[in-house]
Amino acid sequence: MPLVGRDKVNKAIDDIYLTANDNIKGVYLAGLSNITQETPADTGRARNNWFLSVAAPSSSTTTSTSKGLATIRSLRRMPKRVLNKKIYYTNNLPYVSMLEYGGFPSPVDRGSYIKKSKSFQILSINGFSKQAPNGWVRSNLIKMQNKIRSL
Repeated sequence: MPLVGRDKVNKAIDDIYLTANDNIKGVYLAGLSNITQETPADTGRARNNWFLSVAAPSSSTTTSTSKGLATIRSLRRMPKRVLNKKIYYTNNLPYVSMLEYGGFPSPVDRGSYIKKSKSFQILSINGFSKQAPNGWVRSNLIKMQNKIRSL
């Protein structure tokens, strides 16, 4: 014998699931966009090497220096359903961990050669990038975590 009103309960459960999925997907999109935009940029290669993938981390890299535009486009490939899926946002450049955690030479001798100005410029201080002296990935992940907890 079927339960009376069961279809309303099923619809309510589906609506809650879809709302939670949309909310979490919004947090992902906003947070990952912030990670991309806050990536320190000299040529733009580090900013453009963030790759979104599902189920396994990406092993890709690119030589593109489009200041992150391709990375933002890759975020559009986020699946419609994100609940119960492992989503990875990976940057495989060897120096990206130095941008996040520090490790540049300190003190700086001459700095980085800037082709445009044909001169050397000091882009780090005390071993950290001037653009993100405290890192940016960890702080954005904490903001994303707090936002999800407040949903």
